[in-house]
Amino acid sequence: MIWSKLAITIKENCSCPPLFVEDISNLLVITGVETFTVEDFSDLEETLSGGGIFYDYIDEQLLMSEEKTPVIFAYFSTDEEGEKIYSDTVKAIEKLKKDNPLYSDIVYSLDTVKDEDWENNWRQYFKPFGVGSRLVVKPTWEELTEDLKGDRLVIEIDPSSSFGTGSHATTKLCMEELEEIIRGDERVLDMGCGSGILTIAAMKLGAGSAVAVDIDEVAARIASDNMRQNGLDVDRVTVLHGDVLSDDELRKKVNTDYDVICANIVAGVIVMMSDLFFSSLKDGGTLIASGIIGEREEEVTLALEKSGFHIVEARKEEDWCVIVAKKIK
Repeated sequence: MIWSKLAITIKENCSCPPLFVEDISNLLVITGVETFTVEDFSDLEETLSGGGIFYDYIDEQLLMSEEKTPVIFAYFSTDEEGEKIYSDTVKAIEKLKKDNPLYSDIVYSLDTVKDEDWENNWRQYFKPFGVGSRLVVKPTWEELTEDLKGDRLVIEIDPSSSFGTGSHATTKLCMEELEEIIRGDERVLDMGCGSGILTIAAMKLGAGSAVAVDIDEVAARIASDNMRQNGLDVDRVTVLHGDVLSDDELRKKVNTDYDVICANIVAGVIVMMSDLFFSSLKDGGTLIASGIIGEREEEVTLALEKSGFHIVEARKEEDWCVIVAKKIK
């Protein structure tokens, strides 16, 4: 399907009204636009200066960007209904420009985009690849050549909008550690499961059961879909969504007595959840903590040791770190 894409912003070198994003978003809702996105550099600045949001890596090109003016992209179907909504939207923008001097510098441009361009272009870069010595990750839409498969365990993944193709260093490091740790029948917790790839890897390597948790409901659904795609026994795998730090009921469902916990999140969250990880492991259990940018390795290590963990190993790849820690009496 072809879509019309309307980009709405402010003329170069003109002041952006303080409520530009909010007012234009409201205008789009009123005219019947169901799909629109906002690119606003000020959101990033607010994230970096505010509290409560966890981040370890920000692309330097974003920080150096001179593109300070927000842009709103509205999408319209190219059928009769979509064309009417587009016409109503343009008329509403022109009226706003005429009636309100603050918005006289609005500019907009129209382009077209295909569904496959909009949603699926990233797929061309996701190809089958081996991880460690026993695993191979295959996108669901790709064929696997026999020379790559060999006697490896195949993980089929469609990450959709969720993190976890397995190609990122943080995920590969976790999978390599799982290869070394899983010996058979372990009970595994995958905290921040994303696409579910680590749960699938653990079960294929021989784990007995797993609980996968993500704060995002969509990620949890995608993880469930991927687990079914890989033929996992639904009686041995549980997928949950929510925030275990603030949701007491969820924390009860997650429960304790795990042999292995995978936490491929970010450093700040691992530090906050360190005590929870320790209490959720059996004596002798293992924590695989990843998603840690290199410069925060020491901070995470100290937090884990403070919670009672014994650090077994720390490895790096592309300045990302995985820390393996044991719960020892």
